Amino acid sequence: MSDFVAYTSRWRTALSILGSITFVALAVWMAGLMGPVPVSQRIAPEMAVFLGWSGIVFFGLCAAVGAKIWRQNAEQLRIGEAGIKYLRWSDQIIPWSEINDVTEWSYKATRTIVLHLRNPSLYPGKGLIGRVGQANHRLTGGDIGISMTSTDRSFDEAMAVIAKFRQLARVR
Repeated sequence: MSDFVAYTSRWRTALSILGSITFVALAVWMAGLMGPVPVSQRIAPEMAVFLGWSGIVFFGLCAAVGAKIWRQNAEQLRIGEAGIKYLRWSDQIIPWSEINDVTEWSYKATRTIVLHLRNPSLYPGKGLIGRVGQANHRLTGGDIGISMTSTDRSFDEAMAVIAKFRQLARVR
């Protein structure tokens, strides 16, 4: 069986970047950089300014990360006989023997593949996604969350291939 490979989906990533830029524009408005600070009975003007600046920083970073992913247009996920390699998490292949379980976590319409590892410390995450690994663990109960959202393949395709390769690994 040949490897399953998911690459960056340029149009999905572009939509994500566009969404981030839209939120930056709204945050600029909330911060009062395009006229007066919006008035609301729910929050004080000072809080609106704080939320505006926080939104500018957060969604600006999201747009920058999205632009980097869009430019790279590279392989994001490889599932094969050797195991799973999720390049947003690590450059290492996680062998099937180190994967205890594979589950699904979903929130609204977004589904995430969750890997439960025997020894997670052997496969540390890199970058921002690695730094939020503990929060991901608390949220999903697993060690590595794999999102198919910005790829050219679907969640269902990936889960089907994982099931086949896990079955092959058990037989051997």
